[in-house]
Amino acid sequence: MVSLLDKNEDTKPFSVDRGRLCQVATPKPTLSWCPLPHSRLMDSVEDQLRKRGYRVHDSTCLLSHGGDRFFGTVSISNRENLGYRRMIGARNSHDKSLAAGLVAGAKVTVCSNGWFFGDEIALSRKHTSRLFEDLDERIEAGFARIFEEWERNDLRVMNYRERQLDDKEAHDLVIRSVDAEALAPSAIPKVLREWREPWHSEFVPRNAWSLFNGFTEILKGKPHLLADRTRILHRVFDEAFGIA
Repeated sequence: MVSLLDKNEDTKPFSVDRGRLCQVATPKPTLSWCPLPHSRLMDSVEDQLRKRGYRVHDSTCLLSHGGDRFFGTVSISNRENLGYRRMIGARNSHDKSLAAGLVAGAKVTVCSNGWFFGDEIALSRKHTSRLFEDLDERIEAGFARIFEEWERNDLRVMNYRERQLDDKEAHDLVIRSVDAEALAPSAIPKVLREWREPWHSEFVPRNAWSLFNGFTEILKGKPHLLADRTRILHRVFDEAFGIA
């Protein structure tokens, strides 16, 4: 196994082919710490999807910090009627900075902006010495929660589409998102520009779905933060609209 990165390189994430993920070197375990190969986590995700009859549409893999940190997505069947593709987000680390994790999400297919939404964290497993004793069991249980989350997300998107917004309500949601740290203050003008002059005709309707996509069009500029910030943003919208 060899590292794909020089440890002294910039920590900015960059993409790597799925087939090369197995080339990332995994550190040797210690008595109290057992690192998980990045490719092992992605293999488990893909195996679970195939076991449930889903076909993997595509996947993305991002590495940073000399290959020690990993962020990946796997997308499956397209929901043409709602305009998004169901996804699984995965993250892992070899430097003890992140627990191995999975989250249920979605990707907008209209403009391919790659955003996640969903509050269900399906797995968060620290790299303890007994990692492999229960990893498969936890992933199995996590996928049961993922499928429940996808059903909730379908209802959520329909709610967003039906919720009409005026400029005052949209501006209020932008400020709420900044307060919740889902959006940097410097990005406010960019989101408002997306709201006022959408790049895509599908987001011309003045509803919550269009505004949400305005946010995520801007947030996609930092893919390693996209999942966490979109979950926060999602909570801001749900609370504002009274969605359980």
